[in-house]
Amino acid sequence: MTQSMEFIVRALPGASDEMLARYDCACGCKPNAEYQKGSEETGYEHCCCGNVHFLGLNAKAHLEEYLARRKEQGEDSDVGGYTVFETAVTAPWGESVPLAYALPSVPRPH
Repeated sequence: MTQSMEFIVRALPGASDEMLARYDCACGCKPNAEYQKGSEETGYEHCCCGNVHFLGLNAKAHLEEYLARRKEQGEDSDVGGYTVFETAVTAPWGESVPLAYALPSVPRPH
């Protein structure tokens, strides 16, 4: 299964070294994750329908750890598991920033 998502990248207002990556979700939400240039931290957002995306260094590893923790806690059993994808987006300052996202097998209704 391959499903690409189109991410919209923007600089945060007044911050030349901070960005966000968002998408227009089929459920109507507009989830976004933020990243600061050079940061070890990974920003993320988990949409109401189950889609989740992480932005920053080691995005895929952070996403997989997050989903594993949720599974251990008994969360997300209603979505039938996730398929994880990895890509990158170009930051406003020209750097390629890793982005990983996971799509549920059975999205939740909005």
